[in-house]
Amino acid sequence: MDYFCVVSRDDIAERWSQALQKELKRVDPESLAGGPSMLGICLAHWDCLQQAGRERLLKQAHDTKLLLLVLTDHPKTDQGREVIRRGAKGYGNTFVTASLLMEMVKVVKAGDIWAGPEVLQSVLRQLLEQVDPPTETLVERFGLSEREAEVLAEVMAGVSNKVAARRLDITERTVKAHMSAILNKTGARDRVELILLAQRAEQNAV
Repeated sequence: MDYFCVVSRDDIAERWSQALQKELKRVDPESLAGGPSMLGICLAHWDCLQQAGRERLLKQAHDTKLLLLVLTDHPKTDQGREVIRRGAKGYGNTFVTASLLMEMVKVVKAGDIWAGPEVLQSVLRQLLEQVDPPTETLVERFGLSEREAEVLAEVMAGVSNKVAARRLDITERTVKAHMSAILNKTGARDRVELILLAQRAEQNAV
């Protein structure tokens, strides 16, 4: 998998490269408008991008398999909610510690979303308000098992894997395994896409 970084500052590019212990293919923010599409993981320094560059990256993340991690000097819940809703897979601080940056990449590569709890809960709450009922159509359409349906119901309630595990009296690892199976069966790439899929399924079922 290729690793890219969209950044104008050498010190930030070097910081990210050292943290991940990988050579990042550096993309000039000014070349985004007419440059080729990227495939792989892209770390983008949001503060160095003009609006047009941000829009192109978000469109690419939404339309392709680009795993976009938005990093900003001053994270805000509203901004995080917006970029995650529009296709980014990660949102955090530009100067996050090396261990947390590695964790962010690991989570995103595994098909989940990485952001602060306030951002994720805000995204999920906003989306879940539009889904009612949230699970029945997906369970029937994709042939989910009884346990997968239970895990899906917890996801649609907006809870974390840890809380879902406690409620269902199973391990967190088992919840993650069921979530992987649900994503595979439905074709959704992450929780946000799963909720949007449920929303469309319910609207079509009416």
